[in-house]
Amino acid sequence: MKESQDRKIDQLNMLINMSTIINSTLDIQEIIKYAIEGSTRLLQAEAGSLLLLERDVGELYFAEATGEKKEKIKDIKLKKGQGVAGWVAEKGDPLVVHDASSDPRFFNGVDKISGFVTRNILCVPVRTKDKIVGSLEVINKKSGTFDSDDMLVLTALANQIAMAIENAHLYEESISDGLTGLYQHKFFKLRLEEELMRSKRYKHALDLVMIDIDHFKKVNDKYGHLMGDTILKEVALALKRHTRFEDVVARYGGEEFAIIMPFTPRESIVEMVERIRAEIEMMRVSGIGITISVGIGHFDGQEMDLSYKDLIQRADEALYAAKRKGKNRIEVFV
Repeated sequence: MKESQDRKIDQLNMLINMSTIINSTLDIQEIIKYAIEGSTRLLQAEAGSLLLLERDVGELYFAEATGEKKEKIKDIKLKKGQGVAGWVAEKGDPLVVHDASSDPRFFNGVDKISGFVTRNILCVPVRTKDKIVGSLEVINKKSGTFDSDDMLVLTALANQIAMAIENAHLYEESISDGLTGLYQHKFFKLRLEEELMRSKRYKHALDLVMIDIDHFKKVNDKYGHLMGDTILKEVALALKRHTRFEDVVARYGGEEFAIIMPFTPRESIVEMVERIRAEIEMMRVSGIGITISVGIGHFDGQEMDLSYKDLIQRADEALYAAKRKGKNRIEVFV
C-alpha cells in the first residue's frame, strides 16, 4: 500500500513539473517533444507517440514518437477510427488495451514498418476547448499493464498538452499575415534560425521550400489587385492543406511563400511539393489559371557552419533555376 502511495506522489510531482515545462514555451515542436519524453517516463512505458490531426484532411500523423525506429513511421497516416489512436480520436474516449494482438482495434502496420512489438497500450484524446486535435499514447508498460490510475495521469497530461498547443496557436495568430493567415516574414526568419539550431543539435535534416507565383505581376496589372489578393489567399490555402502540423508556412513577401520543413526525407518533400504544384496548376480563380515555381534548399544535419541565411540562399538559387528553366517546376539545390 505504501509503495503504491509513494508511486502516486512521485507521479503527481513529476506531472506538476512537466506541466510547468510544457506551458513555459510557445514553440509547438518543443511542446510535442516534452510531451512524449515526459509521458513515457511518467507511465514507465517502453515507447510513446503523439498523433495529431492534419488540417482539413482528418487523418492522424505521427507528430512525435520515441525509439530508434521513429523516423520509419513519420510518413504513416491513420484515418479516424483506424487503430487504437484513430479509435480514440474518433470516439473521444480514453482506452486501455491489455493485449494488443487480440484486440480488433489494434493496427499492426506500424509494428511491421518499425520492427517494434506492441503488447499493451494506453491512449487518451488530446482535446482543446471545442475539438479533439489528436491522440497521446504510451506503449508497453515496463512492469505489468496499464490501469485506470495510469489513465487518469495520462489524461491530465494530455489536457496540459492541449492547453499549451492552444496557447501556441493563439500566439501564432498574433504573428500571422492579415491577408493569407500565414506567418509573417519576420517570424519566419526567427523560426528558421531556431529550427536550424535544433537540426544541428539533433543532427536531423531540415528543408526550406521557396515558392513564387508565376506571372503574378501580369495578373495584377490585367485583373487588378483584388483579384491578386484572391489568388494569394487561394495559394495559401493550398499550402496549408498539404503541410504538417510542425511545418512553418509563411508569406515571404509579395507573391513569394516559404515553408520550413523539419525531420523529413528529401524525397518525401519533393513528392509533397509536387502535389502542391500540381494542385495549383489545376486551380482556376474566376477562370484564371495559376502556376508556381519552387526551389528547395536542403540541410543534412551535418554542416555545423551553415547559417539560416545560407539556407535561404540555397532555396533562392533553386527557385531562380526553376524560373530560368521555364517556370511551373521544382528545383532542388544540390
